[in-house]
Parts: sequence; structure tokens; C-alpha cells
Amino acid sequence: MKFLAAIFGKIGTILSNIRRYVAHVLTVIVIILIVSAILSPSEEVDVPEGAMLVLALKGTLVEYRQKEDPFEKAVEEALGNGAMPSESLYELITLLEHAATDENIAGLVLELSQFAGAGLNKTTELANAISAFKESGKPVYAMGNSYSQSQYLLAAQADHVYLNPLGMAMLEGFRSERPYYAELLEKLKVKVNVFRVGDYKSAVEPYLLSEMSDEARENLSGWLNENWQQYLATLTQTRTIDGSMMSGSFEDYMTVLEASDMDMAQVALQTGMVDELLHREEMRARIIEVAGQDEDHHSFRQIAHTTYWETLSEEVKNPNFNVTNSDEQVAIIFARGAIVDGMGSPAEIGGDRLASELRDARFDEKVKAVVLRVDSPGGSAFASEVIRQEILNLRAAGKPVVASMSSVAASGGYWISAGADVIMAAPTTITGSIGVFGLIPTIEETLAEVGINFDGVSTTDYPTFTMTSDVTPELGRVVQAGVDAIYDDFLDLVAEARGMTREAVHEVAQGQVWSGDRALQLGLVDTLGDLHDAVAKAAELAELESPKAKWPTFEPSFWDRLFADLGIGGSQVQLPEVVGEMKGAYFLFKQFNDPRGVYLRCLECE
Repeated sequence: MKFLAAIFGKIGTILSNIRRYVAHVLTVIVIILIVSAILSPSEEVDVPEGAMLVLALKGTLVEYRQKEDPFEKAVEEALGNGAMPSESLYELITLLEHAATDENIAGLVLELSQFAGAGLNKTTELANAISAFKESGKPVYAMGNSYSQSQYLLAAQADHVYLNPLGMAMLEGFRSERPYYAELLEKLKVKVNVFRVGDYKSAVEPYLLSEMSDEARENLSGWLNENWQQYLATLTQTRTIDGSMMSGSFEDYMTVLEASDMDMAQVALQTGMVDELLHREEMRARIIEVAGQDEDHHSFRQIAHTTYWETLSEEVKNPNFNVTNSDEQVAIIFARGAIVDGMGSPAEIGGDRLASELRDARFDEKVKAVVLRVDSPGGSAFASEVIRQEILNLRAAGKPVVASMSSVAASGGYWISAGADVIMAAPTTITGSIGVFGLIPTIEETLAEVGINFDGVSTTDYPTFTMTSDVTPELGRVVQAGVDAIYDDFLDLVAEARGMTREAVHEVAQGQVWSGDRALQLGLVDTLGDLHDAVAKAAELAELESPKAKWPTFEPSFWDRLFADLGIGGSQVQLPEVVGEMKGAYFLFKQFNDPRGVYLRCLECE
């Protein structure tokens, strides 16, 4: 044990020294940049007349930006732990709406090579905004070396879709797979004690099986296929694509590929997915014909979307402009990430933190209604109930609550949504997963294998849990009883909220996952719509004459702006894939912090 302690102690010291070194280096860089910023004159940016707005997306889409500590973020990124870069969906929509009427903007260019994709409903919402921009009569171009399915959903909205002759664009369908650990755990002699209710709570299957169960496969195939059909429907609204690419048959694709001499780019052209095969310089030349040439940069006249955003007035950029003085505010509160007990990190839903935000809205006299925007696979059962109670308190105070489901609102995400007056989802929202599980791993056999055993005494005969001893039948009964009780509570609260019988809820529960469209048919949601529809519904319920949406915003500090200028948030150290997976598993483990060890979480929804 001393040997192991010494090794881990050394590792900890090394990591601490690295972190300290990185912090010192960043401090020096910051000081240099501060001096440079003071000495350098500020430069006002103008929108060039007749410029093309270049939408060069990086990373994924989020609905709004959250407050983060810039120093902590910088250190984490330097160590390879930074979050993926992200774009604010509603900033992009606002930007496109303004650009559509801006006389200086001649058109839109989509540069999507660094867009990593996002939830289907977010990508669809941005696609709709691009389509709306096109209705202004300004041309839209998409330039791509290749197109992933998420990238292509946006590119398909363009008037002209260009593809590199060495590129490709395929519609290969949606896929979901998960690792299964049962054999590994058996070899390590780790015993995983699982407690669940129903046939479909597949969150625990990876610890028990080596492959997906028939029940889990049936349910997963259901909502995945429904969302795939929604994806195809969005494509066919703007482009006519050959059926061989839409059929989902690899044999159909191979027939077209062989007829094109195995040239994937030619397949995309001949099937109508793209309009021309062009090299980069040829793409630029096409757009120069419309926008004119920027002689300094040897390209078409353009402005980046990030630069264009800075040219907009505060009235356009700030969603809360002229909201403060309104006495008819509809507060938008975001619940994004896994639900954890306590305050949580900015990437999580801390039960106490979200409850505090809801409580603030309850006592804010200017707030008359609340929209809770849920984007969560669930998590801690205890934290979920803390949040739901605050929603009920809001309603008791006479302030209606609308739960607006984003990409995912499942398990604990559905638990908190069920407390609202109205539940609104997108057709492609992943929801349901009404189920509960308990998970207790023990390593007594693993330790015994290397000669470590534990023994002790207790002042009572109460069953106790430690990872170093097996779960006794008595403790197992207690945990299973707790899981059963919370599942019963889940059924009861959904039955009451949805006006359904307990038996009817059980039929669609048991951990089954549904698309938003299917959830509407099953009575689990009230209507379909986006965030703006939810705000309108909340205002209607509160009978407001001149409602104003109040968004959660923060004023960027000097450090926020400085680190943004440094580009922090857009770069990461590339770690080996296995390290990345281990890091993901570690953060997942950290989120299992429920006081009773009972969870409402849909792991397959993430």
C-alpha cells in the first residue's frame, strides 16, 4: 500500500507542477497582452459594402453562453481538458435575421468544415434560420471539402452547394452504439449490483451484458428511425435528391458508386446532393462574380460572422434590451447538462443552483411567468425533486411555468418537466426514459486477488455499504425498495401531471425513450414548438398584454474579453482517444453523486 501511495503521490505532484507551470506561463502572457492592449489603438470595424457574410462555424451549438471562470478555462484547455468550442444558436439566428435586411450584406457563405454537429433540433433550427435568410433574395453558398450529415443539413439550405472533387457527402443514417463492460468487469472481478424497475431501463445494461438486449434494441431503433425520417423531411424541403441516397440501402449506394467509377464526389453531384465539384480557388472565383474581389486578401469581399456580430448595436445583440423596466417579464431559465446534487459545474445542472434561480424568479415581482428550457439526460433523483418542488412553488405563487424541451429531456429531465403547466417539445426531442436505477459496484474480490482483505466491527446489525464488501441481501432489499418507491413516485407524478392512469404511464415508462413527435401521441407532452413558441405560451397563460422575454445574461468582464481575444475556447490539446474516453468516464462517474445512490438518467440519450 505504501508503494502504491508513493506512486500516486508522485503522479499527483507532477500534475500539480504542470498545472502551476501552465498558470505561470498564462499569467506572463496576460501581462504582455494587457500592455499591448493599452499601447495599441482600438480599431472600429465597418461592414464592407456588398460583403458576403461568412458563417464559419466551429465546434458545436449551444443555446446560450454560460458564465465561466476565464483563468480556470485557460488552464483546463492548456491541459487538454477544455470543453469543445461552441457557437450560440440564438446569437447566430439574431445575426442572420439582421443580415437579411442589412444593405451592406450581399449574401451568405457557409464554411462548415469545423462544425462538429449538434442535437438534431438545434441543427434544424439553424437550418430554418438559413432558409429564412435566403427568402430575402440574397444568395447562399455552401463550400465544403466534404460534408458530414450535420454539416449537410445546413449546406442543403444553400442556393449553391459546392464540393471538392476529392470530397464526399453521404446519407448513411443515424447510429447509436455503447460500450459494454460486463466481460471486463468479470476479468477484474468487480461486482456490479444493479437495482431497476421494468424491462427497458437500458442504462444499466453495459455493466451486466456484453451486447444490447432485444428490448433496448427495439426501443432505440424506434426513436432513432423517427428522427432519421425528420432529418430526411427537412432535406427534401429544399433539395431534390435521388432516391438511391435516401433509401438507406447500402446496395443502392454501391450501384450508383460503381456507375460513377467509384468516385464519391461524382455520386454526390449526380444524385443532386451538390451542385458543382470545385476546388477552393474555383469556389472563391464563383463567389467573386457576385460579391466582387477583396484585393488585399485575394478573395471575395467578406466579413466573418464573429466580426459582424461585434458591429451590431447593443439593442440588436442584447436580448434583454429594454426588458428591465417591463413589469410583464417571461423569465427564460436554462437547465442544460446532467443533473447533479449541489451547485454543479457550468456544464451541469446543479440541483441547488437551478432551484435558486427558480426561487429568484418566484420572488421577482416583474417576472410573471417562466419558461424552463430543458436539455438534459437526467441524473440525481434527489436533485431532480429539489428542482421540481421549486417549479411547483412557482405555480403556487400564480406564475405559470412552461417546460420547453430542447435536444434531450429524458429521465430526470422529464421528471423536472412534469412539474410545469405545459410541456412543449421539438419533433426530434429525445424524451421519456421514465425509469429509475441504482448502481453499487464492489471490489472485494479484486482486492482479495492481490491479498487485500477488509474486516471490522459495528455497534449495530444495520447493513452498511462499502465498495470493499459485497452487498448483503438485507442491503439489497433496502436499495431495491428505494428504487421501487421512487419509480412509484415517478409514475404518480406523471399520471397526475398528464391526466393519465398509473397503468397507462407504466406502459410508456419502464425506461423507454421516445421522440418528441411520438411523445405527443402518447400524451407525454402537450404540444410541439420551439423556445419562442414556449415564451408565447407562457405569456398567454399569464395573460400578459406586452410580454418581454428575460434571458439569463452576464456582462463579460475585462478578463472574459481578453481571453476571448486570445482565442481561448477554440483550441485543445489532442489527447489519445483512449485517454479521452477515460476522461469522459471519469467525469461521468463524478456526476453520480446522489445522496441515496438512486438515479433518473438516460445514458443512451447522451
